[in-house]
Amino acid sequence: MDDLNEKRQPFIEHLLELRSCLIRALVCWTIVSIIVYVYSDRVIEFFLDPLRPYLAEEHKVYFKTLPEVFANKLKLSVILGFILGSPYIIYQLWIFVAPGLYPHERRWVKIAFFLSSLSFLLGALTAYYLFLPFILNFLYSFGEKFLTFKPYLGEYINFLLRLLLLFGILFQIPTLVYVLERVGIVELDQLKKFRPYAVILAFIISGILTTGIDPVNQLLLAIPLTALYEVGIILIKLDPFKRRLF
Repeated sequence: MDDLNEKRQPFIEHLLELRSCLIRALVCWTIVSIIVYVYSDRVIEFFLDPLRPYLAEEHKVYFKTLPEVFANKLKLSVILGFILGSPYIIYQLWIFVAPGLYPHERRWVKIAFFLSSLSFLLGALTAYYLFLPFILNFLYSFGEKFLTFKPYLGEYINFLLRLLLLFGILFQIPTLVYVLERVGIVELDQLKKFRPYAVILAFIISGILTTGIDPVNQLLLAIPLTALYEVGIILIKLDPFKRRLF
């Protein structure tokens, strides 16, 4: 009975620590989301900038229903609140995980957390500043000669957020490659030999995501994907601490 109580005690303490980390992360997420909502008008104006060259003469974006603007402000606040607060949120996750790891495990897990946050931010910035202008121009070109473009706020915000999230996920490739090698699932030599197939796979993925019609957009996406795979290999080479988790 005493042994059972001793086993339960660390488990309960572990759950309490997890709850504390989750509460701190949630508080951070909430505070940042509130701040974003306060400045939501400016945020929407910023997100509408790439769309302005394709608006009609009155330069207006429309909304279909009365709650649409408020709902989109809330959506932006929650999603951007999580993205902007992610460094602290991931730090709380690190605080919870770190005590159960060996020193060499802490090192590469810490690197993986940092790379994941940085990669997501870089992916979102790449999507907004580099890829979005090209894809808007490409899609607009189909109807500009005989149709009038009438954008709605909710539809555009949904399209933009999906694009940002998609690039944020795709930019996790270096972290994924690094972690797969660290845990021993793949070898560095195998990753090097897979390079030609990685290039082909990058063009296939970019062809699917860009509808496979516009070669410029396809190339603009395939090149970063290929480069990201190579970045993962470089990270493994630069890591002087070669001991793996398993």
